[in-house]
Amino acid sequence: MPSSHRPRLRGGRDDADSAVLVLHGGREHSFEVTAPLQLSYLRMLDMYVGLRRASNSCAVYLLRYRVRGWNPGSAEPDPVIDGRWALDHIRRRHGDVPVALLGHSMGGRTAFGLADDESVVGVCGLAPWLPDGEPLPSHRPGQRFVIAHGTADQMTSSPLSTSYAQRLRHSGATVAKFEDAGGRHELLNHPGLWHRFAVQTTLGLVGDRPMPVGVTNALATNEAAGLQTPLPQFCRAG
Repeated sequence: MPSSHRPRLRGGRDDADSAVLVLHGGREHSFEVTAPLQLSYLRMLDMYVGLRRASNSCAVYLLRYRVRGWNPGSAEPDPVIDGRWALDHIRRRHGDVPVALLGHSMGGRTAFGLADDESVVGVCGLAPWLPDGEPLPSHRPGQRFVIAHGTADQMTSSPLSTSYAQRLRHSGATVAKFEDAGGRHELLNHPGLWHRFAVQTTLGLVGDRPMPVGVTNALATNEAAGLQTPLPQFCRAG
């Protein structure tokens, strides 16, 4: 690790046949130590608890980065370095089980940065920070990518998420994007809806629970509608 601080990983279970890694948000530039009471971490702590409660045989982990910033400029940004460390830990404990990544904001960007890991079968990005021209992951057959973004988000950009999803689809990946009309970055406008979407979709990516029908339908289409699905439709058939 390039910092004297260490990342923290909580969770896991014995005899798991799949795993989920939860990734919190942060800042573009900061070497401040990530504290357990920071809102970006607490927001994903709620998702982590929901995933643990809903899972059947999935090992759920929550990563706390060494520092708060993305901090570009080195070989890899700091949270991606920490994420690779966490994936190595999961592999050592559970073997070659399928892993899904759930990330919010900078955690969403981190998740896509980690998607080239051989164990990652899918990504669920909530209001992900995906700047214009963000590099696409080296994806593989069978991987699935799901993005959800509020249309009133002023911290990260829903249109840029759409552009990223379009480029990812054009590269041959299986991708869907959901939109929460009027939703903001903090996911507090419809917290129950966001929570259910994140938990059910992420566990669906590793096959621990059935994938919601609305997500399956959005992933299956090559039409533009699959990248503009209203968030409440994630659990609806049709």
